[in-house]
Amino acid sequence: MRTRSTFEDQLESVPRVTHSFEGLAQSARDTFASRRFWRIQWLVAALVVLHYLFDYLNNRGTIPFSGFFVDAVLVVPAVLASTEFGSVGSLATSLGGSVLLLSVEIFEVHTSHEVEAEWTILLVVVLTALLVGLRDDRLRSQRALFDLATASGEVAVWEYDAERNLMRRSRNHDALYGLTWQNPWRLETFLEATHPDDRVFAAAVIERSLAPSGPDEYDYDFRVVWPDSTVHWLWVHGRVMRRDAAGRGTVVRGIDTVVTRRKEAELANHRLRMLYAALSECNQAVIYANDEMDLFERIVEATVRVGTAQMAWVGVFDHPERPARPVASAGADAVEFLAERRSIQSEANLSAWPASEAATSGEIVIRNLAGDDDDELSRVGAAHGWRVVAALPISRRGGVVATLSLYSSEENFFNESLRPLFDEMVKDLSFALDLFEDRRLHQRSELALARSEERFRGVVEQSVVGIYLARNGRFELGNARAASMLGFDSVASMIGAREDTIPVSSDQQLGADASYFIESEYEKVVTVARQDGAVSHLWILSIPIAEHGSQAQLGIIDDVTAIVERDILEATHFREISSLLHATVSMATSISEQRDPYTAGHQSRVAEIAARIGLAMDLDADQIEGLRVAGQLHDIGKISIPAEILTRPGRLSDMERRLIQLHPQSGYDILCDIPFPWPVAEVALQHHERIDGSGYPQGLKGSEILLEARIVAVADVMEAMSSHRPYRASLGPEVAIAEIESGAGSLYDADVAAHCVRLARSGQLLP
Repeated sequence: MRTRSTFEDQLESVPRVTHSFEGLAQSARDTFASRRFWRIQWLVAALVVLHYLFDYLNNRGTIPFSGFFVDAVLVVPAVLASTEFGSVGSLATSLGGSVLLLSVEIFEVHTSHEVEAEWTILLVVVLTALLVGLRDDRLRSQRALFDLATASGEVAVWEYDAERNLMRRSRNHDALYGLTWQNPWRLETFLEATHPDDRVFAAAVIERSLAPSGPDEYDYDFRVVWPDSTVHWLWVHGRVMRRDAAGRGTVVRGIDTVVTRRKEAELANHRLRMLYAALSECNQAVIYANDEMDLFERIVEATVRVGTAQMAWVGVFDHPERPARPVASAGADAVEFLAERRSIQSEANLSAWPASEAATSGEIVIRNLAGDDDDELSRVGAAHGWRVVAALPISRRGGVVATLSLYSSEENFFNESLRPLFDEMVKDLSFALDLFEDRRLHQRSELALARSEERFRGVVEQSVVGIYLARNGRFELGNARAASMLGFDSVASMIGAREDTIPVSSDQQLGADASYFIESEYEKVVTVARQDGAVSHLWILSIPIAEHGSQAQLGIIDDVTAIVERDILEATHFREISSLLHATVSMATSISEQRDPYTAGHQSRVAEIAARIGLAMDLDADQIEGLRVAGQLHDIGKISIPAEILTRPGRLSDMERRLIQLHPQSGYDILCDIPFPWPVAEVALQHHERIDGSGYPQGLKGSEILLEARIVAVADVMEAMSSHRPYRASLGPEVAIAEIESGAGSLYDADVAAHCVRLARSGQLLP
């Protein structure tokens, strides 16, 4: 079911010409409800009284008026005045007046001829009133339809009398200007309601049309400012209907039509076109710009050129809490505005400025500018004629580094409907900055790589060591030094040759198995036989690398002939010195044992036990060798003790025992001046110290005792209790093991004792 429109509802209220009973009844109710109608009825009654007076005077001959003329003069104007209320009003007025007049005529007892004449006149009056009322019904209906049409279509008609400076207009005319009905309406009234920016133009158009030989018709769009400060658009079409003898227009008729929605749509389309043009220019700038500054210059120039903004500038943020530093600008008054901005910037007002707000929030900021704004920067912008600003944050690597500020003189030119396009522009500019950053990093990397390659090439070519690159067993690159050391005539003859074609000598100097002395998986020393018969020793470091997607070997070669020959000589000397040292130690041990035949072999056995314990404790070979020497010499201090005390089979006296306890110090005094590579003298001094401090001669505890001394101490106890002595027979290994186990951690080092016990029980300790 179709619903009724608002226009249809309004149409129902329009008066219609109808002779139906319901139509007449409704018209009668409306007419009789009007106070103005009843004022007219009082006027009719007053006229009837006057009629009676004139008729009385006429009968007496005082006033020479006929009764018929008096009826017409007095009754007809009242009837015509009532036609404003249509046929019903006219009929009611004429009938009412007729009844009163007839009553007067009958009261005065006129002749039948006069009464008939009166009835005839009154009948004519009633019929005339009814016809006039019917015509007025049509006019009022047409006027109501016209008013309804103009009001519904937001169209107003007017007529301007230039000579009287007065405008007649339709009832809805003033509403188009946001005003209630007011009189009079003059040219000044129209201009005051016109927007200040359009006022001069509108006045010029009107003056030009009224001027002699001016155009008869004109039309234009203009803005009006309503009392609530809102702006609305009207389209006016005027036509000069009459001119005076001089040709100057005197009467102009026209219509005003509300076109706010159309203008808003046009403005929105204009904004979109401008912004799409700016977006296109932005994309072009991203493609062709050389760097950030070039991009910013292109963007501000493009946005002003295509009309997106009257002024644009880009500011870079050197620090988040500092104002943006202008780096590019374009448009009218850009330089002056930025200079004024710089003069008023302070820490207090930065956060309120559009550029800083956009940088801080990371969001697009759109703000209208007004001369009475609290923000001083907004007042400065408004003073330059700009009405709105849009600040767009530009990011690099996710952080805002700059803003693009666009200023327009058209109020509300930038609004929320443009935010998606602004977002697209922000993404394009931020993408460009990321692209420039990638390009800058890439160029920096390429430059660094080129410099590195140049330095590497210089190092390789001028290096005193040989450098080569090999793949699949063949040389691909190399310097002259490498070619020379490997026995090639030149680098060219080296390239492409196989690594296994290097002439290797069969000389046995470096090891038992000939030419290769392997230091590690990638490191080796090679003995190369030169063509002239000379032998050179080369140190080669070959490192696997990934190069161009495949495995290769980067090799470094150094001639270590002098070092190898020196090492060979030093090794020979070391062997000779080591042999001499061991011979000297053996001689000293023999001298010591000759004074105490009962302990013959004791020091050698202690040395062997200590070495086996050190091996079980994962000591290095050098430490184990030191244990052997220290074990063989740990009791050398006993040569200072009289032989009869050492060989006495009975129990020793306290004095003799104290004398024997001096042998560690005596041993230290003998050995301390000999430059052993191991702490031999210290072991001789400490081998009778105990973990709990109960030992002698210094009463040392725990870690104060050398590890070698702790090992020799356990080995000494193990060997002494397992061997025969002049004062007792051997106690056996089990007693020695029990002693060491019971003293572990108190007398003896727990770790050393544990290894000693394990070795003894497994039969690996004693022969």
